[in-house]
Amino acid sequence: MHDGDEPDDDGTVDILYLVDRLEELVGMGKRVPFSGRVMVEEEEFLALVDQLRIAVPNEIKQAQRVIKERERVIGEAQDEASKILKIARDKSQYVVSEQGLLKEAKVQGEEILRQAEERRKRAMGEIDVYALDQFAKVENAMRDGLEIIENAIKDTVDALDQAKSHIAQ
Repeated sequence: MHDGDEPDDDGTVDILYLVDRLEELVGMGKRVPFSGRVMVEEEEFLALVDQLRIAVPNEIKQAQRVIKERERVIGEAQDEASKILKIARDKSQYVVSEQGLLKEAKVQGEEILRQAEERRKRAMGEIDVYALDQFAKVENAMRDGLEIIENAIKDTVDALDQAKSHIAQ
């Protein structure tokens, strides 16, 4: 993601930027006298909603890319653990073939396995934290955007109802 107001390579813009634009649109809207309502430009509002519809799936795609990267790193860690395990087995067989060194081989093999498992767990934990953080950001941005949209729609409907009642009088 980026923090500017320029479109991404795929022509979309950042969700948080769009939410800011919605908030700005409401802030710049004309206040309805004697109420807490604001009138906004319908075309601008609907254009921002359309951009949000495009941006949200892109945020989800980005989160999916993070998950794939996580799986790739986990796969690499598992491959490395397998290699280390094979090396440990090979070394232990060699040491066992040498009379009287069986205990030393077991100790060294267990230490190598422990280190490999520790590295694998550490790599998985870091990736999980990053992925969960990205999902939380997307979820919060979607909630904020939906809340702004719902409030703007409610305000617009209320303003239209009020205008209709004034016209009917």
